[in-house]
Amino acid sequence: SYDGKYIAFGCSNGDIKIYFTQNYNHVYTLTPDDGKKLPVTCIRFRQNEGKDLYVLTATYSSGYVRLWYVTSKQLGKEIKEDVELFCCDFNHNFSKFATGGDDYKIRIYDVEKMSCLNMLSKGESFERMDGHASRVFAVKYHPDNEHVLLSCGWDNTIQIWDDREGHAIRRIFGAHVCGDALDMDPIYYHVLTGSWRRDNSLQVWDFDSGRLIKNVPLQSQNSTEKMVCHLYCAKWAGTDFIACGGSDNNAMRIIEKSSIQTIGTLDGLNRGCYTLDYMEVNNVPHVTCASGSNIYFMSLNV
Repeated sequence: SYDGKYIAFGCSNGDIKIYFTQNYNHVYTLTPDDGKKLPVTCIRFRQNEGKDLYVLTATYSSGYVRLWYVTSKQLGKEIKEDVELFCCDFNHNFSKFATGGDDYKIRIYDVEKMSCLNMLSKGESFERMDGHASRVFAVKYHPDNEHVLLSCGWDNTIQIWDDREGHAIRRIFGAHVCGDALDMDPIYYHVLTGSWRRDNSLQVWDFDSGRLIKNVPLQSQNSTEKMVCHLYCAKWAGTDFIACGGSDNNAMRIIEKSSIQTIGTLDGLNRGCYTLDYMEVNNVPHVTCASGSNIYFMSLNV
């Protein structure tokens, strides 16, 4: 949540488990009643509407988009699309959110009405790649522009959209994203991507020009030895760090932004690291991640 009080994890059976960050206790479970028991693919909290009103939106592989009231465990509204959905994100003023899935399209929804405002897709021209040509696994709204968003997936592009238009306004080539591995720095507008590949998996891009700023090396802590990790998740962890995780080595890394040195590691996981998030609890930075059925809470002593 935006105040760091709660953190939510989506499960393969369709449940969403909510944990209280002060003591890491499990406090709520949000269970849909559709009987399908299909996985939750993405969760995003809305900014708090009141002192104790916590609201989140979740996408499911069944095609549902659901709005939940966390503390009452009540389902607010839901939409069913005839696609697998993999990702979602709110714009900066929480008036709209976007989803992406296996039909290569981006859907834009009005938050209050939970109605689809626009559907963004590739045009008919074979000469212009103004949209996605494969599955979309990550969407991210611009931190200051309520209409601009980015998306990426299997087709090796970052597509940049105006959500009032039908097709992408430009694109950046080079990222092969298979999970929640797209983020944007709210200060410099640097774009972070985590790719599911052996080399150059963690990259930073300039939003305005589209140029590659740097390939961030993945290393063991206190070592310059290269680590191979096919990334599923990547995120700016505040203003000073990058957090990322994936498979192959089944590991999570925390990297200092200025020096691009690895300062924290979580190695030897039984399964890949498929999701992570950053938050501040009592002004202390924390990174949380999940691997298989295990959840890990880590504080950054900086």
